[in-house]
Amino acid sequence: MPISEEGNWQFSLNYDLNVLNTLKDGTNTLSDNTRKRTTHSIMTQAGYTLNDRFSVETFFSFVRQERKITPIGQPATFTATDGIGDAVLLLKYQFLKNFQVGAGFKAPLGPSDLSNEIGIPLNADLQPGSGAWDILYWIGGRQTIKSRPSMTAIGSAIFRSTGQNKKYFGNQVYEFGDELQINLGIADRITLGSLIFDPSLSFKYRHVAADKNKADNTSDIKPVPSTGGEWVFIRPAISYLLSPATSFQANVQLPLYAKLVNTQVTPTYRINVGATFLIKNKKSYEID
Repeated sequence: MPISEEGNWQFSLNYDLNVLNTLKDGTNTLSDNTRKRTTHSIMTQAGYTLNDRFSVETFFSFVRQERKITPIGQPATFTATDGIGDAVLLLKYQFLKNFQVGAGFKAPLGPSDLSNEIGIPLNADLQPGSGAWDILYWIGGRQTIKSRPSMTAIGSAIFRSTGQNKKYFGNQVYEFGDELQINLGIADRITLGSLIFDPSLSFKYRHVAADKNKADNTSDIKPVPSTGGEWVFIRPAISYLLSPATSFQANVQLPLYAKLVNTQVTPTYRINVGATFLIKNKKSYEID
C-alpha cells in the first residue's frame, strides 16, 4: 500500500483470476490442451500508519483452486478446492521520503490437508494454504519525474523465505521454493473534466526455486520435479479516483517470457479488479 499520513487506515478488496492454460517445457510451448488450471482469489488488505516512520499491513484471502485434466480419448477429470488462504503481516519502515523497507511473515492460516471426493489427499499446489510459516523481506518506493510532475516511477521487490509443512500427506515434509519478485513501472495521472484516472504500466520478474519433498523419515529432502522457474510479465493497469478516499482499479498481467524447470502448466493471463479506501484520522481532516 502507498505511504500515508500518521493515524490513517487503508483498506482494499480485490478479485483475482489466474488462468494457467499454457503448457511449457523449459522455454518451449507445447501444443497440449489436456491440462488446465484456474485460481480464483478474493483478497483483502488493511494498513495502518503508526507514525511518520512505521506502518503495518495485513493480508487475507479466500482461494478456489481448479484443475481439469482431459487425457486423449478418455473422459475429463475435474478437481476443485476452496478455503481460506494463508495470512500475511508486514511491518514497514520509511527510511527516505518516498522509500520504505519491510519485513514480516506468512502464517499458515489456510488448510493444507484437503482430499478429493474419494478421500485421496491432494497435492500441495491444489491446497488453499501451504501449511508452513514463511519469512518476507520487502523494499519499495516511488520517484516523481521532474520533466512531468504528474508521472511517477515505481518499484518494489519482495523475497519469500519458505518454511516446511511437516504434516504433508500426514507424515511427509513439503517445502515450496523460495521466491523473489521484482516490479518496475511508471504511473501517470490524467484528468478528463472532473474525472481522474491513474494509468500505469509495469513489468514483473519472478523467480521461484524448486519445491522440496521428504517422503519418509529415512530419506533426504529432495527437489520436486517440474517445479520452479522464472517469468517476466507485463501489467497494464488503470485506476479511477471516485474521491480522495476511494478508488477503483483493474489490471491484466500477461507473460512475456517463461523458463520452467521441466514440463509445467504456466500462466496464460491474470486479471485483477478491486477497490481501495482511505480513512483519514481527525487531524488529517482538520489540516485539509
